[in-house]
Amino acid sequence: MAKKIKVSRKKIKQPDDFLTFTDRAFKYFSENKAVTFCVIGGAILAMALAVGISYTVTTRRDKADRLMLDAFSILNTPLAGKLTQQSILGGAKNYSTDKERAQEAITKLNEVIKQFGSGSVGLEARFHLGEVYLSEGNYPLAISSYQDFLKRLGTVESAGNKIMREPALLGLGKAYYSSGDLKNGELYLQKVIDSKSDAYLAEANLGMARVLIQKGEPGLGREKLDWISKTYPGSIYDQLAEIEKNNLAGAKPSK
Repeated sequence: MAKKIKVSRKKIKQPDDFLTFTDRAFKYFSENKAVTFCVIGGAILAMALAVGISYTVTTRRDKADRLMLDAFSILNTPLAGKLTQQSILGGAKNYSTDKERAQEAITKLNEVIKQFGSGSVGLEARFHLGEVYLSEGNYPLAISSYQDFLKRLGTVESAGNKIMREPALLGLGKAYYSSGDLKNGELYLQKVIDSKSDAYLAEANLGMARVLIQKGEPGLGREKLDWISKTYPGSIYDQLAEIEKNNLAGAKPSK
């Protein structure tokens, strides 16, 4: 049987702390309506601002993503020569030449940079702009875009963009080498090699071999080519290394 607990009349008459505080709060706000309206209005305004800022940020991000997707779609659009006549007549999107396609992609990427240049999407656009210029053989603009990307890389916190550091360095090395600047070509290719990023080591060493050969150091270039063949046997880089070795020996490249 539960034990009865006797509560004195004095304790029963003692006010509840929570109820007392609530009563006082209501009394204060009722006597100070101006303060009450300011507090409530301020809270509503703060909530409205928070929602507005969140909506604006989300909308800008969505717009930036759409522009980037447009640029990628352009780069992946086939040339007319690779489509059937029926596909073209059916309205399939296509470009007449690589140059036409690249130019439209460049326009779109520059639009992303103009509108969202200070953020992560703008940084990514600079990297891809370097890629397009490099593929087009516009080495000065490729170098400018890659350098711009690397300069801003440390100011934009994004793990996704950081993984593009090595390919940007590789692109720079190739652009400098292709433009005849062997010193800077060697500098940036060595940065990729020093990073030990396996995804780019074969291509960086192949580029370095070509630089060394062009510099008049065929022995060192041959060492790089042998390393590629040993490390990546049967790969496209092994095949390219064999072609370079045949060129060094004065023979025609094997088919």
